[in-house]
Amino acid sequence: MTTRDELIQRLDAAYKDYRSTIDDLDESQFEKKWLDGRWGVREITAHITGWHGTLAGGLERMGRGERPVPEGQDWTAPDPYNETFGEHAKGKKRDQVLHELGNSVESFKKAAMKVPEDRYGEGKTANRIFDGAGIEHFKEHGDAIREWRSREGV
Repeated sequence: MTTRDELIQRLDAAYKDYRSTIDDLDESQFEKKWLDGRWGVREITAHITGWHGTLAGGLERMGRGERPVPEGQDWTAPDPYNETFGEHAKGKKRDQVLHELGNSVESFKKAAMKVPEDRYGEGKTANRIFDGAGIEHFKEHGDAIREWRSREGV
């Protein structure tokens, strides 16, 4: 069984690993659009930040005893969300995007602390939110960025 504290530790480790993958990139490398010709590290990072905010809201609702997904929203259809989150990166500098990511991780953890411990465990919604917004999400995109860096010699 995975506890909330264990999930937070895993999230912190995944965040640290993701940051180690991108922290040495300069502004032009951060800006380069290499994923489908539309996204680069800037958009990927804003996308992760956006999902943190969205799913932190779900954790906050769970902490109040409500359903995590607001009425009328469908988190299983991520494309509209992803487009919006990628758009949030437009015009932002590297340091601003990274600052927002750091804030989103902290806000996500604060929201997680409002969810009762018994709502955590293998297969439970709170654990799936942690993986979807953070732990596995960081790994998925960190792996893609490492692959790009290797391919491009960045």
